[in-house]
Amino acid sequence: MPGRDTGRPERIPVTFLNAVQLFSLGVLTLVMGVPAILLALLLPGKARKGKLFLLVSKTYARIALWFFRVKVEGRGRENIDAGKAYVFMSNHISHADSPALALVISHPLHWVFKKELAKIPVFGWVLLACGQVMVDRLSPERSKASLEEAISGLSGSNSVMIYPEGTRSRDGNLQRLKKGGFWMALQVGLPIVPVRVSGSREVVAADTLRIRPGTITVEIFPPIETRGKTAADIPDLMAEVRDAMLSGTTGPA
Repeated sequence: MPGRDTGRPERIPVTFLNAVQLFSLGVLTLVMGVPAILLALLLPGKARKGKLFLLVSKTYARIALWFFRVKVEGRGRENIDAGKAYVFMSNHISHADSPALALVISHPLHWVFKKELAKIPVFGWVLLACGQVMVDRLSPERSKASLEEAISGLSGSNSVMIYPEGTRSRDGNLQRLKKGGFWMALQVGLPIVPVRVSGSREVVAADTLRIRPGTITVEIFPPIETRGKTAADIPDLMAEVRDAMLSGTTGPA
């Protein structure tokens, strides 16, 4: 999910080892992705598609992280209710963040992703078929409409996952948060759950696709209530989420 993102793919040098790793991920994506797409097209409703994506994403993450000898530690699961819906907001420092989050969070998640990812064969098609939320960062109005559509059909514990920084941090420091996810949480009245990922930059560093063995920690903080709040409260909500992400016990991001 560069400091100034132009929408163009990053040009990252690929070594022989990288090529083997990427080929392995490609095979896994193909084997799991094609059946998921076909099944998703047959399933009605966002809730069922969300449950399918939950199964697919957890299985994919578990296999990939095991294969590359990456351990994931989850903290703070007791802060959330498995039967309630939330808007999860996580920092974003590495390509390894998403599989780690998928493994730790048990809720059916509808991920907010940039439209450029939809162009990736199989991977992007799975996101679209399984009801994930595509946004156009160059068009705030279209992004707002996509977010409105995403929250309109959520039920049960189906939740939203968003990277409020809008893009990956190149230096690992928490960037300025964007308002879109906060506005969405207010519209539907869902609590915001700050999440902090650390250790993933050591697994997949910036400007490389090489995957190294390591440990990723996912820390879930207590929900922040949004009911009764208005757009005027968004700056305070953003400050609360930012403070939570920076208060993690696992060291600076």
